[in-house]
Amino acid sequence: MNCTTRIYFYIACFFCFPLTWTTPLSSVLLPSQYRLFLINGTQLEEIGQHWNETELISAIGDQLYQNEGRDLSEAKMTTVQIIASRGYPVEVNQVTTDDGYILEVHRIPHGKSEVPNPDIKKPVVFIQHGFLNTDSVWLITPNSQSLAYILADSGRYDVWLGNARGNTYSRKHVSLDPAEEAYWNFSFDEMGNYDIPAVIDYVLAKTGRSTMSYVGHSMGCAMFFVGMSLRPQLNAKIDVMIALAPAAAVAQSQTSIRFQAPFVNQLMLIYQTLRIRAYEPVDSPRHNFRKAFCGPNLFLRNSICQNPTVAITGDDYRGMDVNLLPVYDGHNPAGSSFRTAAHFAQNFNAGQTFQRFDFGSAENQKRYGQSTPPAYDLSKVTCPVYLFWGQNDKVVAPGDVAWLASKLGNLKASNKVDDPLWNHVNHLFSPDAKRLVYDQFIPLLPSS
Repeated sequence: MNCTTRIYFYIACFFCFPLTWTTPLSSVLLPSQYRLFLINGTQLEEIGQHWNETELISAIGDQLYQNEGRDLSEAKMTTVQIIASRGYPVEVNQVTTDDGYILEVHRIPHGKSEVPNPDIKKPVVFIQHGFLNTDSVWLITPNSQSLAYILADSGRYDVWLGNARGNTYSRKHVSLDPAEEAYWNFSFDEMGNYDIPAVIDYVLAKTGRSTMSYVGHSMGCAMFFVGMSLRPQLNAKIDVMIALAPAAAVAQSQTSIRFQAPFVNQLMLIYQTLRIRAYEPVDSPRHNFRKAFCGPNLFLRNSICQNPTVAITGDDYRGMDVNLLPVYDGHNPAGSSFRTAAHFAQNFNAGQTFQRFDFGSAENQKRYGQSTPPAYDLSKVTCPVYLFWGQNDKVVAPGDVAWLASKLGNLKASNKVDDPLWNHVNHLFSPDAKRLVYDQFIPLLPSS
């Protein structure tokens, strides 16, 4: 590395990687009140304020990953295997976008105790995950708490689960190799402009329906708003859109994006120089280490073993079954492009707006006909939209949700979840999600 590259590399290590980086074991600094702590119910003796890596591993020993009586096999299953193992029918569909990306979409056509009737074309509900996730987020909690199973078991819906380009299941292309940098030249702009139209048209053609309902979480909402804005004819194909923790403007975000965003241009240069393509893939050595050695212990989960998706959202594990965390780790983070992360950072820097990717003045002029990236016209989102958001969401703050609500072309309601501590991931994993969120919007979905 030359001097300039080396300096940029150090900046990346300090400002970017902490976004998702777990502290090396050898540098764990414990406040005095944490010198005695519990790991899976076992108290460890004090071994000093600075914990040596070898000592810490030895002290933890067999206490990690001890979950007698709990089935953690789903951590190593694919989402298709999880669905099937729980007794539900499942289909795998490959959807090719206009720009050549091949997306894997999963289908649960009916509930596990239901006798299918081929003559009945049930209403379609398409569910889309957020940044760095897969459709696993809708599938790994108990059946009575998971949105996908709840919808399927109602007997009224044909459930489809999306996977965004670049994640574990949608890392394919008709001509590009994911090992090539060119494959990763996308952000949620392309997801909205290409992926959303492709899956909508595919699902409707496959089911014989003319319209569908859409449920998105976080970036799953951003993708949808991009698609409807850039291709407004798609609105006619949507019965209703349910937006959970809807990511658009992130100007008031209280996550670590505040510290990385000012350096986004330098970080993009570093990633290009170091030829880093995939951003937080599930099978990276760091994530494999965490999955192998970190059980459900909350001390570890909030220090050396914190999942990058939790680090990004700034959420705690409130309301989550901590024993579910090894299963969650088996699937998430699921990878995306660095450009996707950079796109969110650019929007944070731009203030309360929702704009296209900023390529720099010259390239912007070529692509957009102006030197700055244009804002998405959210007034073109004319299908019915219902927002559900939490007061304690650090990613999508209440003020940003209010801004979004003021811009949408056909907002039906903006619903504050009736829990003052409701955060970004509670929509997915809280045992109260069914009562506080799902039961509120399922009656809004067409049932015939």
